[in-house]
Order: sequence, then structure tokens, then C-alpha cells
Amino acid sequence: MANLITALFVLGLTASGPVLGQEDQFYFSTNPEPVTSVVSGRSVTLSCKASADAGLTYYWQQGSHVLANTTRRFQKGPDLHITRVDREKDAGDFTCIASNVTSHFSLKSQAARLNVLWLLEEVSVEQQPPDIPGSGDVTLRCKTDGSGELKIDWYRNSEKIVRNERHTMKGKKLHIRGATAADNGVFKCVTRNEAGTVDSTTNYALAIPGDGYPIPRAFPVKQIAKKGESAKFDCNFENAEDTQWFFDSSPLVMSEKHSIHQNGSLVIHKLSSEDEGIYRCVGVAAKKVAYSAELQLAYLESLNDTASLEPLQPNLPAVVAEKSEFEVTCLPPKGVPKPRVWWKAPNDHVISDSGPVRVDETRLIIDSARLEHAGNYTCVAENLAGISSLSLPIYVSTPPKLIQHPKNTTVDEDNQASLSCLFNAPPYPITTVRWKKDSGNGHFKYMPEDLLGRHNNGTLIFTQVQVPDRGTYQCEITTKGFKPIYSKKASVHVNEKLKFHPRPVSKKFELESMAKLHCKAQGADKPVIKWLKNNQRTFDFPEHIQDINGTLHFNRILRTDRGNYTCVATNTQGLINATIEVDVYVSPKFIDIPSNPTEAIEGSSVMLHCVVEGDPMPNIQWDKDNKLNNFDTDRITVLKNNTLFIKEVLQIDEARYACIAGNTGGFKREEVQLIVRSRDYFLNMGGAEEGALMTRTVTITLSAATAYMLLVVGLMVWCRYRRLKRKQSYLQTGATPEGTLLTKAENGEPNGEKTELQSNLSKPFREPRLAECAEGGSQSHSSNSSGGHKKSRSSYDKLSFPRQDLNKILTLGHGQFGEVFVAKAKGMKGSGGADDEGVVVMVKALQTRDEHALQEFKREMDMYHKLRHEHIARLLGLCRDTDPHYVISEYTDWGDLKQLLLATTAATSGSKRDVKGLPPPLTMAQLVQLALQILRGMDHLASQRLTHKDLAARNILITSTHTVKIASIGLCKDTYSHEYIKHHDILKPVRWMPYEAVFEDDFSTKSDVWSFAVLFWEMVHAGETPQAKHPDEAVVSLLNKRELQWRPPKAAPEPLQPHGADVSRLIAQNPNQRVLVLDKMPDRNSNCN
Repeated sequence: MANLITALFVLGLTASGPVLGQEDQFYFSTNPEPVTSVVSGRSVTLSCKASADAGLTYYWQQGSHVLANTTRRFQKGPDLHITRVDREKDAGDFTCIASNVTSHFSLKSQAARLNVLWLLEEVSVEQQPPDIPGSGDVTLRCKTDGSGELKIDWYRNSEKIVRNERHTMKGKKLHIRGATAADNGVFKCVTRNEAGTVDSTTNYALAIPGDGYPIPRAFPVKQIAKKGESAKFDCNFENAEDTQWFFDSSPLVMSEKHSIHQNGSLVIHKLSSEDEGIYRCVGVAAKKVAYSAELQLAYLESLNDTASLEPLQPNLPAVVAEKSEFEVTCLPPKGVPKPRVWWKAPNDHVISDSGPVRVDETRLIIDSARLEHAGNYTCVAENLAGISSLSLPIYVSTPPKLIQHPKNTTVDEDNQASLSCLFNAPPYPITTVRWKKDSGNGHFKYMPEDLLGRHNNGTLIFTQVQVPDRGTYQCEITTKGFKPIYSKKASVHVNEKLKFHPRPVSKKFELESMAKLHCKAQGADKPVIKWLKNNQRTFDFPEHIQDINGTLHFNRILRTDRGNYTCVATNTQGLINATIEVDVYVSPKFIDIPSNPTEAIEGSSVMLHCVVEGDPMPNIQWDKDNKLNNFDTDRITVLKNNTLFIKEVLQIDEARYACIAGNTGGFKREEVQLIVRSRDYFLNMGGAEEGALMTRTVTITLSAATAYMLLVVGLMVWCRYRRLKRKQSYLQTGATPEGTLLTKAENGEPNGEKTELQSNLSKPFREPRLAECAEGGSQSHSSNSSGGHKKSRSSYDKLSFPRQDLNKILTLGHGQFGEVFVAKAKGMKGSGGADDEGVVVMVKALQTRDEHALQEFKREMDMYHKLRHEHIARLLGLCRDTDPHYVISEYTDWGDLKQLLLATTAATSGSKRDVKGLPPPLTMAQLVQLALQILRGMDHLASQRLTHKDLAARNILITSTHTVKIASIGLCKDTYSHEYIKHHDILKPVRWMPYEAVFEDDFSTKSDVWSFAVLFWEMVHAGETPQAKHPDEAVVSLLNKRELQWRPPKAAPEPLQPHGADVSRLIAQNPNQRVLVLDKMPDRNSNCN
């Protein structure tokens, strides 16, 4: 029948037949349950929902009575919520009614009824019939009541009675067959059902006379006494030789604690919790008879504002709008005996149950609030243990009124400004003032309070006006209990001053490299920007330097380019200038290094030479097995010419030695393996070789001469062939050789490799290439290429991989270089060896012509080609045969760390969506181990004098075995675009960068330390975006003002903190104060739990 009615409503029919309007074609998609079982005093929610919510209102009925919202029973959306079910007040049928606001058509849900589970709290035991015979049967009845099946247990003197031939239990009765004086004692019953368990409060003392038994005249009864006071149990027998008392089976005697009077009464002094329990009085004659009673200490829990008021009042005072209704219930606290609760008015009088301010049981009701009803109301709970009270201040609010609207204002940039909104309303926090700014298209957004000084008098203060502050503002005044009111809109006009944005900084350039000096300025009018050198009066520069729109282009850095350069910007507002210093350096270059390996005889001396040139002159240091100055200084010294001299070679000296040279241009190292031979080895070798020494010398000499002649002839033929081919190519196409990418040194500046650029910019664009193609159609190197450049190309040629063996699996996203995708490389060897089906790898495509992006792409490729570490993703291959070029890197089965953190957080967030198959959330111990792995990888990267520049969870790969690898995925265009900010036309991860990296373009190991601190914060907060509460502009502004505040992460356990994970030290504003003690990190087996 219910389904038929629902179908009729769906079809637009009523029971009488007329067609309903389109807006009335709805039905209940969720009906309340027909019967809901709930324990009395607990909460329950009855749910209902219509198929279409638009234009509908909901209300509930109990029988035919419409329910009004109270503190105990109220609507939450369309649902009815009852905080404390009452079996009498909540009896009957509940129905949900959905009504169309426009047509007033209503639809009623199916009826719902509450099955309230309850149990009577006051239980007693009585005899039936009341007269006690000399002997015979006795029936005791447990006076109790409750819902459902009641289970009753019987006790005599606190010992449970077991059903037997003499003791039978049926319903609420206990029947004792043939009862005698031996059955005397105190009987109690315990009632149980689904609602709980209740002990009888009034017990029955059975006293049947018998030969030889004392006759009881007074019985002990249950006592509730106050702590620290005294309690008395009466017990008196006739014909008793003695009266004895026991506490939990231990006999009691006269003492300071216990007093036993002549009439048998027991008094317990200075009660404490240890005195609670069962006391037993025993009358001794020819036979014994016992009666027991319980002592319980009275107690009263305190009223508190977090659990005693309903509804909760988190923000005091409670605000009531004038002429509105107000209700609050004071919930009785737990206590023995049951406490009594009442309300007191501000004048300290007890509030009655009538009048405009009245009480209904423990509920305080104000019918129509007036100003004189304001004040402190007090809820009082009292029992034998004492009194507890809770004050509830109530404030009666009046509607706010605007007195003066804000006015338009014009202000110069960096000056102070304010907007005033004068009003008359109750004070803060009852009345709050917020300012909104027009964000475009008439949509307003609230101003962040931490960016602007704001007073509760309605004045909005700009401490230092910036250009983004210009716009339209509106004041919103909200008083609790009333709708907000709004001021008229006011505009702030900002006169932008002439300034550098950003200010130029000093630079260091590699000799013979290409470089640029940028200078950008802005103002009210577009400024004209020019460069001067060494305070010259003209803007003339040598031919190899061009000043183009404020950017100084160096086609080739010369030593004469050192000096001071001044950027001058002018417009109608005036003139500004900024002077920087340009230094020219030559990276270290090894001139003389020892042969590798070098052999030495044990006991002899050996010299390892290291001659290096550079500008400025490089500093030289030696290390042994990657440990600096790890020598026996008594035998091993470094001479003034930087030669490592071992005075007496021992077997322990056999190791790998490295000469490290460093200057402004960076660091370079050359390694040599020293092999120590015993003297016996050389003696044995010498005897065998002595006879053939002359023959070998002659053979080597003749072979060298022959090879030299062949080399000369070959070079002549090859040069003639090359000249002929170049001439033909030039005559046919007139093309010039393709240029190679401008490379960068490890510190981020251009290095000294010679490069070429296409001189004819009007020729059709061709995708840039990393190096000459490894397969087919390869071109020769230019004749003036350096030997180092050829060596670099040769090392990259070894990584060549056929692109037809790459099978694309999925696209990860797009970065500043182009597409990034996951592929299977057929035939490539992974960490686990060869795989016929291939290795899963990450591929980055080079699909851009932007010069800055090309330089950064080459920097990353060089960096990962150089690094070899278990926690750094390896460069596996290159595809350079055609455009676009591909760089192939390691990938992992779990992808990047950011996705893992977000996925495991979703798995435990309580959502109902399917999270099957996701790994469990990372524990703190696992997070610490991951952080230590990242530190080891970054330590190796820093030891090579390299910087990462984008260290974040999105660029950390993780395996299913919880091994991390540092990578540079860089999905800044789509997947993680929200984590990058466009700053000076370049996408930057500003939320992970320190001040000097964002505004001075100064990247170093110290900036990576800052990024690691943010990464660790990100890991501990389950992948949350850093500074998520601030918009992008606010993050840049706060970072520029050095006012960016970090919410501290959860405390990392030992042993991470003592080894440099104190975030406050990692995010110091001064880079030199950022400390990360990497050489004292715990090993990977350290216990972090």
C-alpha cells in the first residue's frame, strides 16, 4: 500500500485523482524507521528526506500535535533529534511532514514509534503476606518494573541465593519453603534488563523466631554518609550472649575508628573511601543469626559548562536577542544520593515555575527577553555530599545601527590608511565587525584578519598600503541574535610609487659563458629602464653586451666585465637607481692529477700531485674514502703545492683518495685509488721481467712510432673529408650548426662550456635538443668544442635508449618542460635485473623553447646523471633521436609521497567511500624513518655541492617497502598547480621556499634545509598544504615582510629531534642559522618508537 501511494505521488496523482503541479511531484526517499529501540535518557534521531528538497519545509508531529523545538527535542535539518528520551513525553507516533512553500502541498511520512527501554530506579523488597509465621513458607516480592523481560537475582546478606528445593524464584517473587530461623537475614533483589541494572534501595530483614536463636529487635539498614563524618548501624538482639560486627568478613573491635555500644550499635568515625562496603551484625547465643547492611559514601560531581548545560554554551555570555525566546537545561550531575537541581535568578532568588522567566523541571525558560532579564543565572545541584553551582551569564542584545558609512580614500603606496564604519551596537564579542573586498564580478570575500590591523570599533587600518590593496570594500556588522547589516561600499585608490620589483642583486658569472642581468621596475607610469657601468655618464656598452628593455645581455663574459653596474629607472614620478656588483670567475680545472690507480711499495714514500687552475685561485683539500683529512698526520702531510705526501706507505693507506678544488665557481673533485704492494710482490715480478725489459722497450717504441704515423695520415684524410662536406652543406642549405643548450654550474650560474646559439632568429623554430642525436643523422661537434664538452657528450651517449621500446602507461601531468608520464621500458635493466616485459620508469619530455626552462632542464639532467645514491632517483636513459627529447628516470610502485599521505588520510577520515586496498596510515615511527632517508639523500646531494630547489612531498617517490627516492617530478602545470605561485612570470613553490630564494634568487644548501623543514611539516600533517589558510598573495606578502608564522608540527619523537629536526632551527630567517646536523643522524635501524 505504501509503495502504491508513493507511485501515485511520483505520477502526480492524489488520492482523489487531480493532477498535481510539477513542483509537487516529490516523495519521501527516506522514511523514519517504524520502530526504534532506545534506552530511556539516551539520544536518538528520527530521519526523513524528500526526493527533492528545493522549495520544501519540514516539520514533525507527535500524534496530531505539531512539535516545537526545545533544548531536549529539536529539528536538525529535516531530522528530529531527541537528546534525552523520556518514556512518557515521547510516547505515541511521530510523523515527518514535507510542505511545498509555494503551493502549500504537504506530504506525510510513515509513522515512527519509539520503543523506550526503561527500568524503575526505586526498587524495594516486601513479604507476602506480611505476617511472619513461627515456621512455614515465606514469599518475598521484588517491587520493580521495566520494559521487556526482567531478570531478577536474589541475595541474602549479600550472598547470592541459588535456586534449589527450598528456594524457588518465579517472576518477581522468591519462595522459601519451610523457612526457619536459620533463614533469617537481610534480603535484597537486583533487577536487570536491556536498560541496565538496579539494586533494591529498601531491603527486607527476615526475622523468624527459633529455639536457641537470638531474637532481633533492631536491624542494620543501608547507610549513605558524608565523607569525614560518622555513620551508625543499629543492631540489637534479645537473648543474645554477644553481638559481633564484621566488615568484609573481618571482625571489628573497639578502636579510634570503630565504636561498639552496649546495645550493639556500631559507629564508624571519620569516614573515608576505605570504609565503604558490607557490614554484618552477628547475634551470638546457642546459635548465631546475622544481618548485613551496606555503607556508601555520598558524593556529588561538579557542574561544568562543557557537559552540564543543554544545549552547550561554548561562548559566554549566552546572548539572547531582544523579544526572543531562550531555553537552557541544567543536566543533574552524577551523585549519591540523587541530587536536587534548581535555578537562581540574578537577584539570588529561586526561580519559580511561572512568569516570563520560569523553570520547567531543570529547564530555564525566558519567554520574551527584555533588557532587565540580563544577568548571571545560577544552576544549583545539592545532595548530602554538598552543593555545586554553575553560573550562566545571559546578555540581551539589541539590533545594530549604522551611524556613518565608510568614505572613498586615496593614498600613496607604503603609507598608512584607514576606513571607518561607525555604528551603535552591543560591545565585542556580542557584536563583530568584518570587512569584505570586491574580488571581481561583484563577489566579495572577507579580508584576512592577520594581514590588516582591525579594531572592534569598525575601523579598518592598512599599516602599509600596497598596490593589491586597491579595490572596493564594505563593512559588515553582526550582532548575535540579529541578521548582519552592511555599510555602503567605499573605494581605496592607491598611487603606485616608482620602485624596483624585484630589486637587482649582485651576480657572479663564469668566464666565456652567456649571462643576463635583469632589472624590473614599476610605477604609476611604465618606467624606462637603462644600465650604467662603473658610474659612466653614457649608456654605451661593448659589442658583446646589449641592453634590451632593462635586461643586460652578455653574449660572452669577459674578464673586463667585472665591476659595478647601476640600473636606472625613470618615469613621470622621478628617477630611482640600484647598483650591483658583477664578478667573473673561472671554475676549477685540474692540470695535473695522479694516474688512477697508483701503486706504491709498502715502506716507501709516494706523492699524489694535484695542480688546479681557476679564478680566483681554488682552495684544495684532500679526503680519504670520502672523509675529509682522514689521515695519519705523522706520516701523511699536504705540501705547500697541495701535493699529498705519504712519507712511509703502510697497508692501511690503501684507499680511494680525492683532491677537492673549490672557488666561487663551485667544487670539483678527482679521485685516485692507491694500491699498496708488498716488497716481495715487486721482487717476484722483477725477476721475471728483467730479461724481457729490453725487448718490451723496443716493441713499445716501434709501435708508438707506427701509431703516430697512422694517426697523422688518418687526421689529414678526415679533415679533408670534413671540409668538403661542410662546403657542400653550406652551398645547399646555408644552415648553421645547431646550438647546444646553455648549461649551468652546480651553484646555478652558467658554466664555462662553449655554446652556440642560432644567429638567424627568423628561421623556422626547431625543438631544442639536449645533445647531438645518438642514432642516425648525427652531426659532428663544432671544431672549437672543448675536450670536456666531448667527454660530457660521450657519457650521455652511453645512456641512449630507443624510444620505440617505451610503452606509455599513464600521464602523470605536465611541468614547466612538458609532459611527464609513466612508461614501461622494454629491455632496460632495473634495480632487480633484466625484465623481458620491461621496467616501469618515469619519462619527462622536453617540449618548450623557454630559455630559463631549458637551462633548468639541463641542470636537473646533469645533477641526476652525476648523483649515485640509494635515496636519489637515478637517471636511466635518454631519447635524443628526434623531438621531443625524453629523459628516463627511476619510478616506484607507490608513486609520490604526497599522494600516499592524502590517500592514507582519506582511509581513516570516516568517509563512506571505498578505500579498500589503501595502505594503513603512516605511524610517527615510519614518518621519522622516511625523514631520515630523505636527509641521507639530501646529505649526499649537498656533499656534491648541488641544490634541489623543489624539495616537497610531491617530488619524493616511495616504494611499498617504505624506501624513498628524491626526484624532480615537477607537475606544476596541472596536478600540483595549486602548490605553485607565479612570481615574476616564473612558477615557484613559494610555500616551500625561504626569503632569499624567492626574492633574491639565491639557492643553496641552506634553502634546501628550509624546504626540508616544510616537507617534514607536510609529512606530519598528513599531506596538508603548508600555509593553506593564506591565499597566494598573502603568502608572498608575509614572506617578503618576514612575518610568515608556522603552526608547529606534532612533536617528533626521539631520536629525530636531537639530530636537527627542530623546525624552529631549520626555518630561521638568517640562512647561516639554519642548522641540520647530518653527520650525527641515527642509522636506519634506530628505534624511533
